[in-house]
Amino acid sequence: MANFDGLSSGSGLTDVLKLFPRNSELLLRLLNDIMCADGALSRGEREAIAAFISKQNTTPYCVFYHTVFSEVFAGPVEDTNKRIQPLLTYALGLHSKNSDKITEAFDAALSAGWSEVAVYEVVEVCGIFDFINNIVLASGINTPEGPMNPFPTVDGLKDSYAAMANAICN
Repeated sequence: MANFDGLSSGSGLTDVLKLFPRNSELLLRLLNDIMCADGALSRGEREAIAAFISKQNTTPYCVFYHTVFSEVFAGPVEDTNKRIQPLLTYALGLHSKNSDKITEAFDAALSAGWSEVAVYEVVEVCGIFDFINNIVLASGINTPEGPMNPFPTVDGLKDSYAAMANAICN
């Protein structure tokens, strides 16, 4: 059930951000830079981390979308999660807010061959999704039922967060 006036049961994140546009464009442009720019992690890996941390934050709406987005870019999310397991453990350490767990997971990720740049990209993804997950939870928007139709494509998702920012501005 949507919590803010102007939202309905079919509203999504873009609808929420249109209601409160003051910082929405900046948020979405930062999200686009974190998720879509070239880096140590692929877009599919970042989307898998976003889905994982959204699950930790009990935000099924975001788990749904970012699992799909990860699969568009990297194939089955379960396979991606296996490949990036040390990074997911690091994300869990960040989520715990326990500095000893964070340090232990950081060292384990480096020992598994991940670079400091890749580990820092996990920090960025987790940080922005803590923020976005709070927006989604506060708004009360519903998780879609069933598969996305049409299913998104790589071309359709290229710079998709920037496209959301443009939609907020217009």
